[in-house]
Amino acid sequence: MKELFLLLFFGSLLTACAVAQSGATTLSELKKKETKILDEAQLALDREQYAVAREKFSLLLDKYPQIADLYFRRAQASGGQQDYDAAIADMQRGIELDGDKSTVAYRVLGDLQQRAGAFAGAVSSYETYLSRLSQAVPPNRREAAEAKLSEAKVAAELAANPVPFTPRPVKGMINTKENLEYFPSLSVDGQRMIFTRRTPGRGNFEDFYQSERQPDGSWGPGAPITSLNSEYGEAAQTLTADEQYMVFTACLRPDGLGSCDLYFSEKRDGKWSTPQNMGEVINSGATDRQPSISADGRLLFFSSNRPGGYGGDDLYVTGRGPSGNWSPPVNLGPVINTKGNDQFPFWANDGKTLFFTSNGHPGMGGDDLFRSQLTPDNAWGTPGNLGYPINTPEDEANLFISLNGEQAYFSKSINRADNPRPDVDIFEFDLPPSLRPDPATYVEATVTDAVTGEALVASVRLRPLDQETPPFVQTSNAEGRFLSVLPTGREYALTVDREGYLYYTDRFSLDEGYAVDNPFLLTIQLQPLEEIGSEIPLDATAEDDGAIPLKNVLFATGSADLLPVSGDELDRLYALLNNRQDLMVEIAGHTDNVGEEDDNLQLSLLRAEAVKAYLEAKGIAEDRLITKGYGEQKPVATNDTEAGRSKNRRTTFRLLTSE
Repeated sequence: MKELFLLLFFGSLLTACAVAQSGATTLSELKKKETKILDEAQLALDREQYAVAREKFSLLLDKYPQIADLYFRRAQASGGQQDYDAAIADMQRGIELDGDKSTVAYRVLGDLQQRAGAFAGAVSSYETYLSRLSQAVPPNRREAAEAKLSEAKVAAELAANPVPFTPRPVKGMINTKENLEYFPSLSVDGQRMIFTRRTPGRGNFEDFYQSERQPDGSWGPGAPITSLNSEYGEAAQTLTADEQYMVFTACLRPDGLGSCDLYFSEKRDGKWSTPQNMGEVINSGATDRQPSISADGRLLFFSSNRPGGYGGDDLYVTGRGPSGNWSPPVNLGPVINTKGNDQFPFWANDGKTLFFTSNGHPGMGGDDLFRSQLTPDNAWGTPGNLGYPINTPEDEANLFISLNGEQAYFSKSINRADNPRPDVDIFEFDLPPSLRPDPATYVEATVTDAVTGEALVASVRLRPLDQETPPFVQTSNAEGRFLSVLPTGREYALTVDREGYLYYTDRFSLDEGYAVDNPFLLTIQLQPLEEIGSEIPLDATAEDDGAIPLKNVLFATGSADLLPVSGDELDRLYALLNNRQDLMVEIAGHTDNVGEEDDNLQLSLLRAEAVKAYLEAKGIAEDRLITKGYGEQKPVATNDTEAGRSKNRRTTFRLLTSE
């Protein structure tokens, strides 16, 4: 917009000089005193002191109401104050006075009309501008105008079909009049918010603050995170679900590789570690910023204007493997990225929905919020505009979606009567159902020693049963705690193990009953292997004969073919036997009472043999593996219900000493 005004003024001044010879009233005819006022007004305009500039241009217009250029300049001042109606009126009056010489003015008028929501007027102004453009203008100028016309038509259509939207400032003491607050991010339980605050008193430096939700639902005053804040400024933070790993943007630091880089910090003993640059694998010599990390910490999205993209800022993703190392970033491709700027990614907790900001996709004008989902074949779906009035002709950014997918948080520029400059505060709104990602909840567990009760650091593996995807691997912290965010409505396999202990396995469903305020909670006790043979049970889920269910060893219906998900648990059993050469294992198959008894007996033995074959293939000697098939002879639940029959269809093992 500012560049267009400068082009307009340059053309208008040339016009003024040309018509002055005909005796018309122009800027060139201002008296010395008024020329000084004009210079002061223009200086205020250049410094973005819009109120001062507007007042001085008005003084001149009171005396010289026939000078088109004064209307154009006052229009810029009014536009800077977001008083678009006044700016439009001045542009229209200037065009009337300037006659056929105001081609560029129609482009500026169209931009102002679009920002004001007068989309039909914007379409008309852009069409007039295009019709009056000389054939000699550079092609890129005509293409840009055609893009603006198309944008105005899209905006008109979106405005005609509004989505529900009632933004409200977050309750409590986060937002302040003196400072700018933005980039909100919430804990999975919604009880903590970390945000970025810019403090004019600190030279407009950005720092991190954390606020706690109060019993009445409001937010307490934010406290600075002193272990992260520095003299250089920090912003745009993103955290893993367990709040143990943070990535953020910092610019112009001595150890930076580009103008802005991504940094990370880990929480240790309740405190954030000294931030470290993510290094050359992630950062470039360009601008890398606005990170969004997945709940499990395995994916990191961010924007960058590095060479090789599709436009200005593009969106990239990098993955972190079991070793903790990040892979080279990959551009998200032309479905997501455009010739414009694509920024501010937010990766939702359902693991398939991406929200982002773009001025290259069709929208309301400026930067709009968009949504794209991964298809079953792992391709990006066509981005959809979130709609009007979530998106407006102004810029929208900094979106954060709650764990349940129902609430959205964002930052918004507002004008206060008692503040000469626009303020930025954090708002929330209910995301329309059609735009929500799939709901998610979280699984939280504590791992302890079954004998001593001591908290244990252990390896945790989680995998949805309906997907042949690699398991998510994480480690419980020093307090034995781990937390994982998972989409609801699915069944999951869980395995927990630590050297020197019998591993733990479980299978659970996260139905709609589990939500943010009702997470799935577990207490996991690992049995020390040296207790084998003592009176202490090997496992809390052991059956009367000491057999332990292989809960995540699953077979195709009616067959002895192992499903891929079974590998996780069988690998743990293999590791146990490989580390303890003195142990043998008895593997037993069981069925429900559906079908012929002899068939069930045979199937149960075949399934036990399938487990034996898997372990033999891994290197366990045959003479350490005993198989038995019990068919329907040893039920652990009633066969009168499907839930009971499901429990009876199982494979178990018992550890035996070879002595």
